[in-house]
Amino acid sequence: MQNAAVVQAIVGLITAAVWITYLHVFVESMRRGRRSEILITLGGDRGLSGRMLVSNLGLEPIYVLDIMLTVHAKSGRRSLSVADRTEIAPSEQTSTDRATLQQPLKSGEYVEIGTIDILLDRAARQFRTARHDPDLACIEVTVAAVTAAASGIVAARRVFDVEHSEGRLTLRPKTLYAEQIRNRRGRQRIERQLADTL
Repeated sequence: MQNAAVVQAIVGLITAAVWITYLHVFVESMRRGRRSEILITLGGDRGLSGRMLVSNLGLEPIYVLDIMLTVHAKSGRRSLSVADRTEIAPSEQTSTDRATLQQPLKSGEYVEIGTIDILLDRAARQFRTARHDPDLACIEVTVAAVTAAASGIVAARRVFDVEHSEGRLTLRPKTLYAEQIRNRRGRQRIERQLADTL
């Protein structure tokens, strides 16, 4: 009886700690479930015929707003949108998916955005210059999307070093996974890039 108040206080503190831990786990699981996860991978060949894939690994569906290709070469650095399938003639763009890569992706879905060769052709067509592959040093692919779970855009980036060997180009990813751009400054920079393409 003499220690009842002390025991009761200790039990109360332990109970409060358990509830706080449960609340923290619950909140984190909700945040993780609403967090976007965009995967950018190179499938098949590691050269120009390799196919670039964009997958939605988040639990929420996303809508792909744009796909930016940044080409680093000896002559400088250039960025532009490669979301439109310019390699397909307008007369053959009989459906939306044959005209553009802007589309919704459910959880677990993916879209092939083209081979490296096609992406570089799209870039050269927009730059209105001839391709000069020997100058390539690095290729960066950035995917910008929107989701109902976030108030702004969500984005991911993956960088591939270009290695030249016996007249053949080989792409080596710098990281194992795509970098998820979640901080405010990074997302604002992507939004400015998108605004510049309008």
